[in-house]
Amino acid sequence: MDEDDLNKDHQHATNKWAKHFLDEYGDKGVEKLASSYREGQPCRWELKRNGSFNSCHKVVFKDGTAWAVRFPIPGRVMHPDEKIRREVAVMKFVKEKTKIPVPKVIAFGTAADNHDPSIGPFLITDWVEGVPVTNVIEELPRPSWSPVLRHDIEDNLLRKIYSQMASILLELAEHDFTKIGALYMAEEDDTLPSWSIEHRPMTMKMNDVGGGGNVIVDDHTLPPFETTTDYMQHLVQQNITHLHKQRNSIDDAADARRKFILRCRMEALVPYFTSKTHESGPFKLFCDDFRFGNVLIDENTLEFTGVIDWEWTYAAPQQFLFSAPPWLILEQNHYKENFTIFLQCLGEEEEKRQNQIPEDQRMSTLMRRSLDDGTFWFAQLMQEAFNFDEEILWRNLERAVQERRLLEVGVPSEEDDEKFVETKLMELDQYNLELRML
Repeated sequence: MDEDDLNKDHQHATNKWAKHFLDEYGDKGVEKLASSYREGQPCRWELKRNGSFNSCHKVVFKDGTAWAVRFPIPGRVMHPDEKIRREVAVMKFVKEKTKIPVPKVIAFGTAADNHDPSIGPFLITDWVEGVPVTNVIEELPRPSWSPVLRHDIEDNLLRKIYSQMASILLELAEHDFTKIGALYMAEEDDTLPSWSIEHRPMTMKMNDVGGGGNVIVDDHTLPPFETTTDYMQHLVQQNITHLHKQRNSIDDAADARRKFILRCRMEALVPYFTSKTHESGPFKLFCDDFRFGNVLIDENTLEFTGVIDWEWTYAAPQQFLFSAPPWLILEQNHYKENFTIFLQCLGEEEEKRQNQIPEDQRMSTLMRRSLDDGTFWFAQLMQEAFNFDEEILWRNLERAVQERRLLEVGVPSEEDDEKFVETKLMELDQYNLELRML
C-alpha cells in the first residue's frame, strides 16, 4: 500500500525541526543539555547518528565519560513525549530484571524540560561502543531487493551471534505480565521502582500508519487488553480502519477487492491462529523493532555490547515472542536453513538455563511449531501496516489455511465487496484530483 502523498504535514514537521536543529540548536545545544545533567561540567559533541525515529548524538566529558543524547524526530514519531516515557520504563525494567546489555538511562525529559522546548523531548544514556550486528553478518553494501547473509560467513561466527540473540529472547521470556499493554514505571524517592501495565501498547504499526497514512488506528491512552483474542481482533481492525480511512489505500478496483477480502478473511481466521493456551496470559515483553541493526557488537570479541531502540516494546501475546524470528529473513530462500541453525543455538541456550521446562513448552519447540502450522506468518501479518497485503506473507499463510481447510472462512458477500470497491474508487478519484492540483 502506498503512503498518503497528499498530506505533507508530517514531512513538513520533520523538515522544520531539522532546520531549527541545524540553524539554532546544533552541537552547542546538545552539549548544553548534556552538561546540565552533570553539574554543568563541559562536554564535547563528537558525532551524530540518525535512525528512522531518532537523532542520536555522542558527547564526551573531560574524564572520558561518553553519553548518547537522543531526540525523537517530529513527523516520524507521532507521540514523542509518551514514546520517551514508555521507552525509559522498558529500558529500566530490562536493565534491572535481565542480563541483556542495555544502556543505562542517565536522564530524560519532555519538551518542557529541554532548554529549547521546540526541539522536543530527549533521552540521555551511556554511550555504547560497537557496530550493528548487520555490519558483521550482511553483504555490504546491502542489495536493493533485501538483506543478504555474507557468502563467506563462518559457521562458528553465525552460531555465536544466533546464540546471543537466543539468550536475549529467553531473558525476555522469564518475565510474566497479566495484561497486554505498555509498561508504566512508578518510582518514588524512598522506594524501589515498580512496573505495571496501565494502558494499551504504542506500536510501530500504529506509528507507521499515523505517519505515512495520516490515519489514527488506535488510542494508546485507553486501558490495556485482557486477552490474546481481543488484542488479535483489534490488530486486524487497525488494518481495516487503515484501508477504509486512507483515501489512496487502493490502486484500482481489483486491488480494492483483494484488500477488502483479505481483511475480512483475516478477521475471521483469528480464532484459528490464536493460541488458547495463554489466552489470558501470562503475556511477554516483546519489541517490534528487535533486529540485528539494533544490536551492537564488539568486532574483536564478537560479544554483544548493547541492545538499543526499545521504544516499540510492550507486553504482548506470548505467541509473538515465541514465534520464529522475522529478523532471520536475510534471504527468503535460505530462511529455513538459517532457522534450523538458530533453533539449534536456542536449544543449547535453553539447556544451559536448566529451567526444567517441559519439551512441548520450550521456546525452541513452539518456534518450530509456529513455522509448521502457519502461526508465524499470521503473527507477522498482524504486525504489518503498509505491507499487510504483500504476496510473500500471504502465500505462506495460504498454505496453512488450505491445509486446515479454511479457504472459505471469512470470505465476504459479493454485495459487500462491490459496495466497498465503489466507495473506495470514488475516494481515489477525488484524491488523485486534489493531488494533480498541487
